[in-house]
Amino acid sequence: MKIKDVMTSEIACVDTKSTAADAAAKMKNQNTGTVIVVDGNSVKGIVTDRQITIRAVAEQKDPRNTPISDIMTKDIVGCSENDDIFDALKTMGDNKVRRLPVVNDNSQLVGIVSVSDIAREMRTGMDSMFDEITKSSM
Repeated sequence: MKIKDVMTSEIACVDTKSTAADAAAKMKNQNTGTVIVVDGNSVKGIVTDRQITIRAVAEQKDPRNTPISDIMTKDIVGCSENDDIFDALKTMGDNKVRRLPVVNDNSQLVGIVSVSDIAREMRTGMDSMFDEITKSSM
């Protein structure tokens, strides 16, 4: 199965000039815990709600004045929409991350995929397989 089959295509993004508060507001409005930081069409980083909490709020920095670049993960890894889900899981494991930005063949951001997206799809597949096994053994 390909990443494009399990990824989320509604991506929460903020500009590189944004603040931690801007990212938090975007997360609230889009009901997500992750935003991609972009400069035009180029992915520059990723920020999670946990990073805002740990790197801004817990450090007593004002989120309204904390540049997103101060708290985002800059050295991000991603994947292609045509990658196999098992390759994406390996990339996640190797890099100890839970989410990957997804790009198309033109290197344009088209989605985000998480461990839970893949797990949900794998569970659906496993449920179907067990149903078939159960039916054939009756």
